[in-house]
Order: sequence, then structure tokens, then C-alpha cells
Amino acid sequence: MKLIGTKQKMKTKEESVGQIHVFSYKLLNEHVKFMHPKLRSLEKSIKQSMMPIPFEVYVSSMIFFSMIAGVCGVIMGIVAWQFINIQPAIVGFLLPLITGLMLFGMTFGILQIIPAFRVKNRSAKLLEEIPHFIGYMSTLATCGLTLEGIFKAIAKEETEEDIVKDARFIVRNIDILGMDLISAIKDLIHRTPVGTYSELLDGAIITVSTGGDLKQYFNATAKVQLEEKKMLLQKTTESLGSVAEIYTILLIVFPLLAIIMLSIMGIMSPSLGGFDLLTLMNILTFGVIPLSGILMLIMMDTMVPKR
Repeated sequence: MKLIGTKQKMKTKEESVGQIHVFSYKLLNEHVKFMHPKLRSLEKSIKQSMMPIPFEVYVSSMIFFSMIAGVCGVIMGIVAWQFINIQPAIVGFLLPLITGLMLFGMTFGILQIIPAFRVKNRSAKLLEEIPHFIGYMSTLATCGLTLEGIFKAIAKEETEEDIVKDARFIVRNIDILGMDLISAIKDLIHRTPVGTYSELLDGAIITVSTGGDLKQYFNATAKVQLEEKKMLLQKTTESLGSVAEIYTILLIVFPLLAIIMLSIMGIMSPSLGGFDLLTLMNILTFGVIPLSGILMLIMMDTMVPKR
């Protein structure tokens, strides 16, 4: 019980806005309101990524953290100016300003990109989860559950998958905020990246609104999703076959040929391009081949579906 309570506290802490965000909002919100119209795409990304922070608070936090980074850059520039003889002198004089502006801009840019990156990550997760959950939704509909009952059943799942979180979001809108089912789902659609998942939710709304059969809708959608999943797996298998050929050439054939060539060249000359041939062999054996193997593993991991 204590472990469950601890997990719930940690989850609540992760999903809540930090005190530093609240402080930055109170400090800077009135001064950065002019930026809000210029960052509407950022507001859309924050909503679609389901980040638990309001747009205005996030903008204030971006400026606050960027200012801190800028001050750190100025301090670093002053320290470098004092201990390093930079020529011409005007460059050394401007160095604190340059480093401060660079760190300010880099921090601001990174914080602006994070929501868009999270949207892509969420979109990929949803696309991966849909073929599995659509079958579950079809089974629940076959058992006679309404659309609201289906979302409530999914919301009770003890997992942290995105579709389960979205089901909890819909149930929260209905039970706590007092929304009707259609409004709750539309609110979720506005917070969902455009794609298969948003189309699935739109179709569910249309089916319920027109009095259609949910069972038939989910069954038909499940067949389409399973076919698309099958095609994706076939493409992945073909791609992995190409990767296997690259692996054979890069990590088996090439090292053998390189060692043979270096050994033959060692008979004629002890060095190549100013490097000792034995050193080149060691670099190839202990540097190039292990690094290439790691890169191949990373590439294969990104290609293979996680479920």
C-alpha cells in the first residue's frame, strides 16, 4: 500500500506545474504578453502533446530559463575574458555579451522545440497502440458497452499507455467537469495530433451521433488497422533484411579485407599516410568496428516496433 501511495504521489508531482513555473509566470507574464500572438503554433503543440502546463505559463518559463542561461553565459564570458588573452581586444570586450546572447537563444530555441518533439513522440506512440486497443474496443462494443462505458473500461487499465491516459482524460471531463460525452471527446481531439487516432475518435462521434452500430464501426476499423499493421511489419522485415546485408559487409567483410590489405602493405611499407600500420589495425579493431556495431544496433532498435 505504501508503494502504491508513493507511486501516486510521484505521478501527481510529475503531472503538476512546478513552483518555478508559477514564479516565472507571476514575475514575467505581464511583460511577455506581446509574444503570445507570435507563438500560437507553440500553444497548439503544448495542447497536442498533453503537457500539463498552460501556454502562458510555458512562455513565461521559456523567457525565465533563457534569462538564467543568458546570465550564466555572460559570467562565463567574463571569466574567459579575464583568464584568456583574446585578440583583438574588442572581441574580448564583447565576448560576455556574445556568449550571453548565444546561451539565451539556444535555451529559448530548445524550449520552443520540446513541445513539437513531444507531439511527434505522442503521435508515434498512438499509432503504435491503436491496432492493439482497437481490438479491445471492438470486444467491449460487442459485449454491449456504450462508447462512454468503453472509455471508462479502458481508463481502469493499470498502464501508462497514451490511449489509457486519453481515456482517463475523457472520463475526467465527464465525471468532474460535467461535460457530455461528445464534448469530452471533441476536447480530446483538439489535443490530439492529426492522424489515424483523431480520425478514429471523429468516426466514433459520428457513429454515436447518427445512432450507428459501434460494434460494426470498431470491427471494420480493427480490420483496417490490422491490415496496416501487417503491411508495416512486412516493410520492417524487408528493411531489416537490407540492414543484415549492410551488417555483413560493414562488420564482417570490410574488417577482413582491411586487415589483409594492411598486412600486405606492411611488407612494402611500415606506415600509411604517416600512421604506423599496427596502429591503424588497432584503431580498426578496437575503435571502428565496435563503434560501427553500436551504430547498427541503434539503427535496428529504431526500426523495430516496440510492441
